[in-house]
Amino acid sequence: MRDLDVVRERLRAHHPPSRPPGPDGTWPDIDYADRDGGLFRPLEHLRRALGLPAPDRLRALEAWRRLAPRSHNRWFNEIGAPRLVGDALLDLDLTPEQRATWGRWLAASAGPVEPTGLDLVRAQGVVLRRGLVEDAPELVARAVDRMSEALRRTGGEGIQDDMSFHRHGPVPHAGGHGHALACELALWVHAVHGTPWAFGPREVRRLVDFLLDGQQWAVHGGGFDFTVMGDDVGRAEAHRATADLRTTVLRLLEADAPRHGELVAFDDRLAGRGAPLVGTRYYPRSGYLVHRRPGWSVSVRMSSPRTATSDTATSGGASGGNPRGRHLADGVAAVRVGDQAEDGYRAVLPVWDWARLPGVTAELGRSLTPRPAGARGAGEATGWSDGRHGVAALRLAGVDGFTEGWKAWFCFDDVVVALGAGITAPDARNPVVTTIDQRLADHGGIVYLPLSPGHFSGVEQRTGSWRDIGGTGSPRPLEADVFTIGFDHGPGPRDASYACAIVPGPHLPEVEVLANTVARQAVRCGGVVLERP
Repeated sequence: MRDLDVVRERLRAHHPPSRPPGPDGTWPDIDYADRDGGLFRPLEHLRRALGLPAPDRLRALEAWRRLAPRSHNRWFNEIGAPRLVGDALLDLDLTPEQRATWGRWLAASAGPVEPTGLDLVRAQGVVLRRGLVEDAPELVARAVDRMSEALRRTGGEGIQDDMSFHRHGPVPHAGGHGHALACELALWVHAVHGTPWAFGPREVRRLVDFLLDGQQWAVHGGGFDFTVMGDDVGRAEAHRATADLRTTVLRLLEADAPRHGELVAFDDRLAGRGAPLVGTRYYPRSGYLVHRRPGWSVSVRMSSPRTATSDTATSGGASGGNPRGRHLADGVAAVRVGDQAEDGYRAVLPVWDWARLPGVTAELGRSLTPRPAGARGAGEATGWSDGRHGVAALRLAGVDGFTEGWKAWFCFDDVVVALGAGITAPDARNPVVTTIDQRLADHGGIVYLPLSPGHFSGVEQRTGSWRDIGGTGSPRPLEADVFTIGFDHGPGPRDASYACAIVPGPHLPEVEVLANTVARQAVRCGGVVLERP
């Protein structure tokens, strides 16, 4: 059983000491009758059990098994609680009878529905823990084999061929479930490397490729781009990913994963040292463009018939989904200067005017409720990159009353040029507005150069709370000065257009709009000409 002991040792983690439970193994301040599907407060019992010495811990675990708390959310019953129980059992000196008893309990926790993607890996993590509890190497081998399915080619949910990530149908979710999947798989790759149950080299390589060619391109200032966080966008703590990302990278390095130098460079960036990530990538499976320069970056998230528009229709659930997130995939273009934790957006997410997301063209006054779960985008999204420059383009026809309209972003070394042409929404009773940016005021020193008439700009003090955009967030009122710049096309626009150069760096290059029509959009900057694909 030496190899099982190696895995157990790698999985052991330090937990802060907990005060001991009462004689019956429970804590009087925990409501064991709670069934809440979002928070499930009895789970605190298992978190505290992890910090107890062995005799008290076993007493607390026996109390949990005796009381059998259940949540309305089956995730807590089938994954959340069983994996905490498994972790708490790892270093206990159990008798054969106790091992068998707890093994049966863990086996009984499995649900009737076969999970996929991240939940498949988490569920198999419970199976693997059960193998360690029962001293059953065959269960460990089976669990690793099933986890490996998440690292194989898929046309559905999971890691896409372009290294973006989909969850809840074709919803880009790199910074939500994609991030959690990478962390979970790295835990297990590290735990079993060098043992008879190690992941295969092809699967480990795919995980590393996903981390380096997908995940890190969406990370800014130690957190993920809010447009690819899915329903996690409404949780304040989800915007802080540095610690988990560094742990993931270091686990892969300790497991002798490939692309060693690039993993080290990624860790250096997460630690605030080393060279910035520079280049441009377009992810066609997700309609997502990332353009990164030494001192700034821009990302564009679009929807199309290939992707779902939103993952926020389940607002108020365990993930704290956003009831105002209708436009999160409607051509949101976020510009970030530097690589600090405050990227110009995180501080204002709770107070934002969610009808005026950066980059979006929308009719004001419409409902901000997310489109139905699984609803695909109506417009056409396309993009292109040569690794240095990039273009993203979105057609508005069919979206929220628009009958025509093309939007495009042209990314050069020192400037991004945003164009819109043919914007037509004849039935719009309220003003149709293109928001070029909406961000924390006085942040980043960005220069905006309107290249067409009809623009507006201003600073407004706004208030709100994380609870407003996530059902489980803090209700504490927050306020911030928010800067907005955009173009007002008025009610019922026909063939409206706009053009604006965004200069995040110190240089003011000369740009020329060569064409801005429905048929063609093109921009020249220096000797480089970019056209809409």
